[in-house]
Amino acid sequence: MHDKKVAIIGECMVELRKTEDGIEKAFGGDTLNTALYMSRLAKQNQQAFQVSYFTALGEDKLSDDMVSAWQSEGIDASQVSRYADKLPGLYMIENRPCGERDFFYWRNDAAVRQWLSREDPEHLYQSLKQYDVIYLSGITLAILTANQSTLLINLLKRLKAEGCVIAFDTNYRPNLWLTKAQAQQRFIQLYQLSDIALLTFEDEQLLFGDDSTQATLERLREFNISQLVIKSGADGCMVITNETEQWVTTDEVPHVVDTTAAGDSFNAGYLYQWLVTQDCIKAARAGHTLAGTVIQHKGAVIDIQHMPLISN
Repeated sequence: MHDKKVAIIGECMVELRKTEDGIEKAFGGDTLNTALYMSRLAKQNQQAFQVSYFTALGEDKLSDDMVSAWQSEGIDASQVSRYADKLPGLYMIENRPCGERDFFYWRNDAAVRQWLSREDPEHLYQSLKQYDVIYLSGITLAILTANQSTLLINLLKRLKAEGCVIAFDTNYRPNLWLTKAQAQQRFIQLYQLSDIALLTFEDEQLLFGDDSTQATLERLREFNISQLVIKSGADGCMVITNETEQWVTTDEVPHVVDTTAAGDSFNAGYLYQWLVTQDCIKAARAGHTLAGTVIQHKGAVIDIQHMPLISN
């Protein structure tokens, strides 16, 4: 029996990275990173959590390897749809001499892009309503057609009415959207539904032109989001609830190596600690602790031996 159940909706892709020895294969995705770190924290503290990943894959060897990798981290993969005529998306990272990275994507025909079109909405509703929290990101929204987006919004409305907590991370990536207006429209639809919004100020500034975290806060007040978290990197985050508006600072990180999954890991720490303690400030501190550790190591997923101890 699981005390808490978290459903995470998103896309995981095959990652190819050029190294000195050839090409290295891994699996990457913002929502998958959050699922993985939440699962690790629950196991670390012997909490009866179920973290389920909702996505679609093919029936190929790479898809099999993905599912096996997730299950080895304690992630429930029973809700993953499999399509014989599709494959997972793929991207390649090339490092420039200056240290910058170039990303090349092959994802337009990925299995997950068919997920909301092929699955029965009523079946998805019955599956998802069993969960305490449903988490998704702006990258999840970006891969949907207009019809699929409408299906998802309607599904989330029903789930919210059922008592599910909707958690959203904007994670705005301009190159994934046809227009800025399209992204704004879909994000506003999610703000209206969100109980927990885990935003990054840089994303909000880029998309909506906010000139400060206070401007972001004022713009979002009308949506009455129960827990609004505005992240500002090393400066910390602002936590806004009905009871408090508080700036939560980060601990100093001696050596930043790779910030790839900073936001994803923060979200995992926040959601995990909030589910256990119902304390938003403790949750933000847990998010900072986990993210502060992750960015001191290379890659989105750090070796489990480097996981910080986050007690309840």
